[in-house]
Amino acid sequence: MSAEYHAIERMGEPAALTAVLTKEPLGELSLPAAHESVPRARAFVRNLIGARGIADVRDDAEILVSELVTNAIRHASTSGAPLRLVILRAGERLRIEVHDPSPAAPSARRIDLLEETGRGWFLVAAIADRHGTDLTYSGKAVWCELTAWPPTVAWTA
Repeated sequence: MSAEYHAIERMGEPAALTAVLTKEPLGELSLPAAHESVPRARAFVRNLIGARGIADVRDDAEILVSELVTNAIRHASTSGAPLRLVILRAGERLRIEVHDPSPAAPSARRIDLLEETGRGWFLVAAIADRHGTDLTYSGKAVWCELTAWPPTVAWTA
């Protein structure tokens, strides 16, 4: 996987001032769309975060990866369809992506506190600094980001 470069305009900064962030690949895991993939994904993220010295975001990252993988499994077009968990560093943020073959984007729904399911996207929105969905050639990538490192962005004019 190669690094990608993106120009990002920061809120409150002059329009001409942008940051160039490198997405540094930290790890990738292929998983089947099956329930046993959720604990595997959590363990993968837990170990990766421990190795990167960002333990203060471990609990939030584990919750987020659990929700993203669970949603991908729950809404997969076929049982056992291939999923790909990708962990990246994007500037000061830890980025968690779950790629799946379905082009259908997740959507927030009304939360019923008496139901056992249906809160995943709400939790992602509440915990993550940013989240979203990108369409890919093979389906989609659902992603979220957490601030995990001190700012190290080089500003250019």
